Amino acid sequence: MTGLQVIFTALAALILVEGAGAQSGSSLPDSELRQPTVTVTGTREEQARAFVERVQPKGWEGAVKGVPRWNSELCISVIGPPVEQGQFIADRISQRAMDVGLEAGAPGCDTNLLVIVTNDPDVLLPAIAKKHRAVFGFTGDANVDTGGSEASLDQFIAADTPVRWRQVIQVVGADGMPLDGDPYTGHGMIPTNLPVAREYSTRLKSMVRRELSRVVAVVDTRQTAGLGLGAVADYLAFVTLADVSAEADMTGFPSILDLFNPQAERQASMTDWDLAFFDGLYASKPDAASGTRQYSEIARRIAKAGQD
Repeated sequence: MTGLQVIFTALAALILVEGAGAQSGSSLPDSELRQPTVTVTGTREEQARAFVERVQPKGWEGAVKGVPRWNSELCISVIGPPVEQGQFIADRISQRAMDVGLEAGAPGCDTNLLVIVTNDPDVLLPAIAKKHRAVFGFTGDANVDTGGSEASLDQFIAADTPVRWRQVIQVVGADGMPLDGDPYTGHGMIPTNLPVAREYSTRLKSMVRRELSRVVAVVDTRQTAGLGLGAVADYLAFVTLADVSAEADMTGFPSILDLFNPQAERQASMTDWDLAFFDGLYASKPDAASGTRQYSEIARRIAKAGQD
């Protein structure tokens, strides 16, 4: 059992103890949501670019960094809801992941995607952060960031949203080797597991890429009452499988990301636009020279999908 898995195991015990009263009888009630018709104007290319711009997190503009995504097996744990609902959420996220080519970890794998369901996050999250702060990612490491989720752990804990998520994004070499790996695996004074500059580096290709290392998502059931379990599960799939702006406003587009937007027409599941974004994200080049190039590639793939 790895150090991180030990933390997750202890975390599960903490949630069961401290959240026991809050979870008594709580659930994510299912309900039938109608599928509205939404008209999106502009050419398909313009629409695709606009959709991607809405999804992408703020603050990335101008940064020479790739768009993060998973590049490892997913090991999903859901803590808090009744067993059958927790299994449904895990299965839905796993299915969305497998649809874009990711693989699910074998039974007993080390958790790297954790979903916490509670109706008392104000009490539970501070307790988790106090005892197991490492699960939310360390700060100060130049090769790790938290993407479109709240950069400050204090802000994450204090957020009053139906779903909040915190991603740990790691910068790795083009060969997948972590830049902050153990420097003493090589021979002599020069470590062998650090990325080395090669002649193939160009304006079109980066020697590093960003990968989702682990994600923690928290569902506040006080704010999800009346929503379908499938819709909530698909929302969780979107924000845990991609780097998404916590303030994404998809007005004008049918998207599961507007599930908690009172002004929007709610979707019962991921839409064609959402699925096209995921297809574009996981088919795009992870070693693109910049996030701008990679987002442009994603938009082109979305536009092409709409024309097929």
